[in-house]
Amino acid sequence: MKKAVLLLLKLSLILGIFVFLFWQAARNDSFKDLFTLENKHWEFLLLAFLCQLVAVSITFIRWKWLVSALGLPFTYRDAFRLGFLGLMLNLAPMGLVGGDGIKAYLLARKNPAQRPEAFAGVIVDRIIGLSAIFFVASFLACWTGFAFREEALARGASQLVFYLSGITIVGICVVFLPFFSKGHFEKLIDRIPLCGKILGKLTRALLLYRNHKRCLTVAMLASFAVHLTNGLALFCVAKGLLSNVPTVLEHLVVSPIANLTATIPLAAGPYEIVLDQLYPLLSGAPKPGIGLFVAIGFRLTSILAAAIGILYYLASRDEVRNAVQEKKGIEPAIPTKAGR
Repeated sequence: MKKAVLLLLKLSLILGIFVFLFWQAARNDSFKDLFTLENKHWEFLLLAFLCQLVAVSITFIRWKWLVSALGLPFTYRDAFRLGFLGLMLNLAPMGLVGGDGIKAYLLARKNPAQRPEAFAGVIVDRIIGLSAIFFVASFLACWTGFAFREEALARGASQLVFYLSGITIVGICVVFLPFFSKGHFEKLIDRIPLCGKILGKLTRALLLYRNHKRCLTVAMLASFAVHLTNGLALFCVAKGLLSNVPTVLEHLVVSPIANLTATIPLAAGPYEIVLDQLYPLLSGAPKPGIGLFVAIGFRLTSILAAAIGILYYLASRDEVRNAVQEKKGIEPAIPTKAGR
């Protein structure tokens, strides 16, 4: 009952967000202007989809590097298979069991003697991805002058990514200090109220990579490429839907800021809100509500890319089901022949 109520609340919140956004857009000429455009540039929409595929492929390759650095047997084929499964589950509205959790459990089940390393690879992969968002957004906000705009929203969003970048740099530097590897510091972190257990898991995951700094550096560079490619995909979506669009650089700025909402456990909604609010601040004076349609277009290209995960799911649904049961504390069933 508790899980059913939580799922209902999630779906209601997502529905409420979109109803509000569409109601706001319907108050101006956004609907009319968008749907009366005769010439949709389908080549740009196709390019946006390809950019999405490139971006997610880089994340799978990055994860493979991080896992292999800890000595786990992990092929590129497995990285793409589990990566697409996780991506599909992350985008599912009913995603009570997150895609990252499933990826970690499936990898851990194949390597029971190295379960900590399996989970560390997923955790550090997410940390690096988020850190790259902070750094890319901070750099581009300063370079393009977005951080110095008069609008309070532009300044506030820029200050947020500045603070997050600073906290991330300090946190990573502290974790990698020599004295930090001693056990009593981990115990102190575990005792921090509210967030101690989470911080403890993150710290232990990072400590496993203490001797793999080169791998972490390469993974961070790959993450920069991911977020720049996502920004290019957002620009292509806008070019495919609209006649006049902001510049590529401006899309590269707002894309990572909007993508910060990936930390919110909702399959849709927060990203659309943020982009809808930021888009009118860009050049070309796009009308209010236009950002919503660009965000929806970007979301659709993401769903199309994640749809590849359906094929992987159909090929290994027993394995996924057992991993979900294990994650929930249920004894997994014996795999059938089709699921092995």
